[in-house]
Amino acid sequence: MREALGSSMLFNIIMVFTAVFIALLIGSLAYSKGFKVRNRIIDIVEKHEGYTQEAVEEINENLATIGYKIVGDDQRCRPHNGISAMNNNSPYDYCIYQYTTSKGEYYGVTVYIHFDIPIVGYFLNFPLYGETRILFDKNEVEG
Repeated sequence: MREALGSSMLFNIIMVFTAVFIALLIGSLAYSKGFKVRNRIIDIVEKHEGYTQEAVEEINENLATIGYKIVGDDQRCRPHNGISAMNNNSPYDYCIYQYTTSKGEYYGVTVYIHFDIPIVGYFLNFPLYGETRILFDKNEVEG
């Protein structure tokens, strides 16, 4: 009888270890996808030197190829440090914030790390924030 209890305990330990390993794998994949999305949006905004219509179109094309999550009407764009989010009119779940300094303007980008787990996955969305470099005013540099 001792062998039966020992083997069931070992089986339970193996199952717990496997579940933890799978959870870490899913978490790391979602985390790397979130960083990839955030960095692409930042690169596109810097390339277009602002959040222009061309930047919005390129961001939407890139997010479609990556397979980033499409959200309905309940986007989470809320004010960040007193700055309200720009209306991106995008079906994707990201927010852009414009900040102005004496040197120029820069943009903050918030994307969300999504975990596609039934029932509890809706509550497991974590924000990931990043900023562009300062985009200098072209008129000031030339003058």
